[in-house]
Amino acid sequence: PSCTVKTRTKDKYRVVYTDHQRLELEKEFHYSRYITIRRKAELAATLGLSERQVKIWFQNRRAKERKINKKKLQQQQQQQQPQPPPPQPPQPQPGPLRSVPEPLSPVSSLQGSVPGPVPGVLGPAGGVLNPTVTQ
Repeated sequence: PSCTVKTRTKDKYRVVYTDHQRLELEKEFHYSRYITIRRKAELAATLGLSERQVKIWFQNRRAKERKINKKKLQQQQQQQQPQPPPPQPPQPQPGPLRSVPEPLSPVSSLQGSVPGPVPGVLGPAGGVLNPTVTQ
């Protein structure tokens, strides 16, 4: 006598296992991921399920375990990889490029263009090289 509850899906009936059935199937799965023919028959008789139901439950449970392990592996890999920096807000784009001369210091502009000492320019010791007084 089967005490399982069946729900109607699109074309087939789906068995909803009782808590007791799930517990016993999980215990068996914990003991061994693959069930033997003999143990499958014993479990089916004990739980009021068909051997086919027990076999398919084990197949589905192994698939679930693979999925869980894959998810854990992906999470571990993500934790080991350096996290990329958070996205920066977009920077304003410059307009058309214009050639703007950089300001020159008075000393550097005079030193390259005027031959000889430049009046009023400080020398290496900090003194005036060529003091000229214009009146």
